[in-house]
Amino acid sequence: MKKLHSVSLIGDLCVGCTTCSKGCPTQAIRVRGGKATIYDIRCIDCAQCIRICPYHAKIAVTDTLEERLTAASGKVKVAIVSPAIFSQFENSASRIDVMKCVRQMGFDYVFDESIGYSGYVSAARQMLVEKQAAAESMTEDEKSEIFPMISTTCPVVVRLIQMKYRALISHLVTLDSPLELTAQYAIDYLCQKLQIKKSLIYICYISPCPARVTSVINPLWKKKSLISTCVGTHDVYPQLRSLLNKIEHHDSLTHEEERAIRISEPEGLQCAAIGGESTGMKIDNYLSVDGIENVIDILEEIDRDNIKKIAYVEAACCFGGCIGGPLTVMNRFAAVAKLREHVHDYFLEKQLFPQLIVREEDIIPQVWELLLPENHAMRLSENIGEAMTKYEQIDKILATLPQLDCGACGAPSCAAMAEDIVQGRASINNCIIRQKRMKKE
Repeated sequence: MKKLHSVSLIGDLCVGCTTCSKGCPTQAIRVRGGKATIYDIRCIDCAQCIRICPYHAKIAVTDTLEERLTAASGKVKVAIVSPAIFSQFENSASRIDVMKCVRQMGFDYVFDESIGYSGYVSAARQMLVEKQAAAESMTEDEKSEIFPMISTTCPVVVRLIQMKYRALISHLVTLDSPLELTAQYAIDYLCQKLQIKKSLIYICYISPCPARVTSVINPLWKKKSLISTCVGTHDVYPQLRSLLNKIEHHDSLTHEEERAIRISEPEGLQCAAIGGESTGMKIDNYLSVDGIENVIDILEEIDRDNIKKIAYVEAACCFGGCIGGPLTVMNRFAAVAKLREHVHDYFLEKQLFPQLIVREEDIIPQVWELLLPENHAMRLSENIGEAMTKYEQIDKILATLPQLDCGACGAPSCAAMAEDIVQGRASINNCIIRQKRMKKE
């Protein structure tokens, strides 16, 4: 697994077509020597390149379940499943059925990440109330420094703000992620109630996207993640589907299953789809936005102070939210309908299995351990004078380029090409159009 990011390239499949380069929202990809390369410092793991590459040369790097379970031999194996996984099966399998089958794949205990979402939304709601109370004595300029609050449940959005919109960092909800909150609850439950040593606990997250994998191997606001490893939803899907097709539906659980499975209230479950988190905030003046380009548009508007009267912004990189993640399988529209069924089934689950349900008040919210580190990807130089000189050089070089943004040079645009030239990453001779024009002259 890569140390910095979870999006990688299969060189043998790449034909250098520039589709990924032109489609990357942060211009993190260049084509050099006929192959795409990713600038780690600009990559935010949005997986847009994975979605659009026609040759499937971009992949999400995750661990395989079999090798991780083998590595965890002798440990207490815990699975945390994204709530998106419950929307991935077209049969009548209940949330409990899915959890039971995940356990059959080799885990001792299974926890629903919705548990952490419930705790996160509850704490964010309280944080909003406190900030609104404090805002009563603030000027309009001071209010614009903290409102709207921006959700941090999507790690792509946080990395985007860290890199490109640092003025908006004060708007971020500084709560630990739902995944980490779920992991902390799982550890507390196993250690305090079941007397299991913390050193024996091995937590595997079944993830709907590479960005969440990156948030585990390279966390931004904490020193070390509580998660031991990550596998993709698509990797476990075939085995899980096979187990679900064989499972017998019962209205009762064994004693071991009652101890091993924990689920959330519906407020956490609905957060798998865009809008679910905002609904849980119990306010009217919220904004929900999905899709990386749409998220960028909204962040631009907030940065310009054009978003007024909005208290909370729920932003998701993937269309539909986590149910539309690149490591999921089901069509996102069908997944929304399936998720809605599970939310409606909660009251039956509560009647049949009340002992499995974790209430939002049982989750202890955690704030960030660390401030977001600097990301200098957008800086031309650490020295202001040198940076200004480079800006002038970029403008001069850009004026000599054709302004077609054709991508033939391997950069996504002529402006990006001019920057690469100034930074010593490319030569002006890489511009094919300019070379042809010079020959004609």
